[in-house]
Amino acid sequence: MSQKFFKGDHVFIGDMPNYMSHFPNNCEAIVLGSYAELCGGTEPGNYKSYDVYLIKQGSTSAWYEEDQFKLLGSDRFDLLPEKHVDRVNWENKKTREQ
Repeated sequence: MSQKFFKGDHVFIGDMPNYMSHFPNNCEAIVLGSYAELCGGTEPGNYKSYDVYLIKQGSTSAWYEEDQFKLLGSDRFDLLPEKHVDRVNWENKKTREQ
């Protein structure tokens, strides 16, 4: 199945449909992974919902749908908190590649 967004993508989350009005919206986030990546499963919908780190709120939230995102940039782990495991892993990888 095709996945539109990937871990480390910097996205803008737009307005939510009524059934998701309790989700934070109109904010920036970093994609942490799709449902398929984080929980498994090969059903098509598992590649179209995502767990994100909400930058301004400083917290995670799941499961956003891909049509609610606008891509702002890729590989933006630097926007995660310094001690976030994904940022630490990204920084370690960059150091090894130098």
